[in-house]
Amino acid sequence: MTQSLGSSKDREANLIEEIEKALLEINLSEKAFQWAQNDPDAVDLAIAKKQAAMQHYDFLIKQAKKAGLKLDKGQLIAKILKQ
Repeated sequence: MTQSLGSSKDREANLIEEIEKALLEINLSEKAFQWAQNDPDAVDLAIAKKQAAMQHYDFLIKQAKKAGLKLDKGQLIAKILKQ
């Protein structure tokens, strides 16, 4: 039983880390969009990257809710902004 508790805590920590990475990817994709300027291919790529990052973030949040994990969005965003 102890093993399942440890693995559950590890899974939660990994999930939080993945959520933080997804938020960072969203932030980076927004910057890529700003840098794209007038290059239609770069703009399309930046949009596609942001959509994928948002979908990944949404998926991870659903997984966290299923696991009963309570996330403080403000803390997650603050961590991303500090990087």
